[in-house]
Amino acid sequence: MSAARSSALTTALAVSLLTLACGDSGAGGAEAGLTEGTGTTGSGTTTGDDPPGDPPTTTGSDDDPGSGTHGQGMTTTTTGEPACDPNQLSLLERDYLGVGEDVKGETLPACSEHRWYVALPDESSWQIRLTRTDGPGPLRATVVWPDEPTALVWQAGLAPPLVSGEDPAEAIFAVPRSGEFAVHVRSDSPDDAADYNLEFVCVIGCERETTRFPIVLVHGWTGFEAIGPITYFYGVTADLESRGFPIEIAVLDPYNSSTVRSGQLAEQLDEFLVAQRARKVDLLGHSQGGIDSRAVVATHGYGDRVSALVTIASPHRGTYITDLALGLAPGGVEAALGFLLNFVGAVSAQQKSDAEASFYSLSEHYMQDEFNPTNPDDPRVQYISYTGRTCDAASFLIPGNGCHDLVDPLIGWGYALLQLARGDNDGLVTVESAKWGDYRGEMIADHIDEVGQLFGVTDLKFDHLEFYRELARDLFAEEH
Repeated sequence: MSAARSSALTTALAVSLLTLACGDSGAGGAEAGLTEGTGTTGSGTTTGDDPPGDPPTTTGSDDDPGSGTHGQGMTTTTTGEPACDPNQLSLLERDYLGVGEDVKGETLPACSEHRWYVALPDESSWQIRLTRTDGPGPLRATVVWPDEPTALVWQAGLAPPLVSGEDPAEAIFAVPRSGEFAVHVRSDSPDDAADYNLEFVCVIGCERETTRFPIVLVHGWTGFEAIGPITYFYGVTADLESRGFPIEIAVLDPYNSSTVRSGQLAEQLDEFLVAQRARKVDLLGHSQGGIDSRAVVATHGYGDRVSALVTIASPHRGTYITDLALGLAPGGVEAALGFLLNFVGAVSAQQKSDAEASFYSLSEHYMQDEFNPTNPDDPRVQYISYTGRTCDAASFLIPGNGCHDLVDPLIGWGYALLQLARGDNDGLVTVESAKWGDYRGEMIADHIDEVGQLFGVTDLKFDHLEFYRELARDLFAEEH
């Protein structure tokens, strides 16, 4: 055989062997199901959805706290879908839980965290129990201030942390102040849904009471301590706080326009919300204090920070006495003005000027033509109203007329004027003018008795402290 022929045969044989080898390799890959781009997945491999050259998509992370794989060096099977980020869970606002209400069989969806609300009184302690009833991984719960930034919730717990795996978890929460708290629940395996129970049992101080939000008392004319050394709402603050209710007191100008006073109230509400670590307040205003409270909601935009607004004998449609005193209505200007200035105790020229600004804010002309059209009710706020009704000696002694309070001589002139011109009243404000929102009826009281003056002496049929206790209990029952 020639050398040339031998070389050609050798080359042909090498090419054949190479072709055979490549064919065998391709067949083996197909049988294993590992050919890239087929859409069939295997452990730690890419899928048909992954772009060529990119690393495989995995679920879980060695570095994510609370993922269920922290420190394990593990990842879950790839699916082409990104796993939920434990640091970016959806916060789901759940219900407010009243006394005796527990959470039973609640489902925590994947990639989410629950937030519940409870209201608990100070000087009490509660056992909190968390039980995971279904689903993988432990569940965690923590109690925090309701205004706690979401990013800090799991580092700012007010009670020992609860972690429920196979067994229930329990912790005792010593309540630091009366009012609302937030309870957060999340899973250590957030990629999967889980079911749980959440229970609250009082163990100490169970007789204590509270509202969900702090009650802010807003005074009317004469200022907070204008009647000698005594407080405006006589004994109310001490009585409610002794039972556990959270109370704040607004201190506004003794007499000024509602424009000025509502601005002062807005500044103080900001302070109260911070001091109480609260999201909202309940406003309780007597006389002009109720009008100031309406203005702080509508004019100053506090509807997102006020839950309920309760007015006591506030002249929502004005009071005719002020129109008369300012010459806005025909009649005895000097007598009406003298009566009002004497009532509020304004003696200096500046005080009289400020008092007249206050009178104008409560006139029928201003309230009906200016204030009400520009201060509509906020649908996020519940408006509640009460009024007093009184009568003179002659009416008081008439059987069957339904009047059980004898007017205080200090406002007897005002009662007689209003009764003749506008009808039933409390000595300064008519019953019809005081009705606003959810009107809940008459108090057996004149305008002074409504806040327990003077010195707590009221009609025998009217206990002003009990009235305010029941009012606070109603607010709690209605989740305010």
